Amino acid sequence: MTKTGLKQRGRAGFNFLAEMAAWSGRELQAAANEDFDQATAGEETLPVDQAKLRRGYQVLEDSKAFAWDRFYTRVAGEHQYVAALEAYEDGEVEIEAEYAELKGQGGTLELDATLESPSYWSDTDFHLAPGGWDGHPRMGFMIHDYIYDLLFATGGVGAVKPGQSFADQRFVTAQHASQETYRDILEIGVGTGRYALALQRAYPEAKIHGIDAGTSELEHARLIAARHGFEWELKQAIAEDLPYEENSFDLVTFFILLHEVPVPAAKQILSEAYRVLEPGGELLIGDVAPYKVQESLFRSVILDWETEHRCEPFWRGALLQDRAQLLRDAGFERVEEFGVGPGNYPWVTRGYKPA
Repeated sequence: MTKTGLKQRGRAGFNFLAEMAAWSGRELQAAANEDFDQATAGEETLPVDQAKLRRGYQVLEDSKAFAWDRFYTRVAGEHQYVAALEAYEDGEVEIEAEYAELKGQGGTLELDATLESPSYWSDTDFHLAPGGWDGHPRMGFMIHDYIYDLLFATGGVGAVKPGQSFADQRFVTAQHASQETYRDILEIGVGTGRYALALQRAYPEAKIHGIDAGTSELEHARLIAARHGFEWELKQAIAEDLPYEENSFDLVTFFILLHEVPVPAAKQILSEAYRVLEPGGELLIGDVAPYKVQESLFRSVILDWETEHRCEPFWRGALLQDRAQLLRDAGFERVEEFGVGPGNYPWVTRGYKPA
């Protein structure tokens, strides 16, 4: 038993799902990749576009390894929240005791009961989470302390390959801001605070601000800040209408947000990021690399499958989009993008508000 209240049933459930996802990601995907390479020998498959994606799916229709890998990936996705709910129910007393113990710590949290979330956010069961990000009063806890730490940490899910470190990817992205220090950092879509924690580690003197639409996520982000002795300023708001004045921050950043929103919303978010940045301020984005710079067509198909089968409805649109051009269209200059990890994940896009 830990402060997360994890008991034997919850531990066993997550161990099973994690091992299944990691095994499928290693063994079955490797076999499916061999099938794919044999079927496309001699073909020009890069760079990946929509037509080549269709070709990739067509090739893999005959691969039993691909079908079974996708089956196990779907099973893990469907059962992760069942396992999380069971684990929470077993450990509810300990979990709620920590929330009570740290209440009032971790900085400020402004919730807005009148907030009208965009339909794409409120109507989507992201990652197959029943009811979406606020489908349970402690969904933030279950995502952060259970699913992230006990399932996604093993890889084999989404853009995280088996053996990769889920937490390190955020810290590596945070370190790719161009300055050594910042005064005020805004994270858009702060979620449960995992990336905010990486930002605070990278820039210990900075004041961390964060917005999110989800109540349970914000409450857990504040708990994470309290666990580590930090003081963050958190607000419930939507990314397309930030509750800040112009020229408020010297760094605005977000991690794996753009593939969770439709492209028109992404354009509005970038416009708002530009507005609240001070002249000369920096925008730093970490996300899944666009298809055009993926390591292979096979890998692009594996990623694209998330769009229709693991409730990532905006994934395909985001990964087909020219991300750097979106920043330029919003007014950013000196835009650059590059991969900072295996397989170009995370993919960093960086730009500056004109001074």
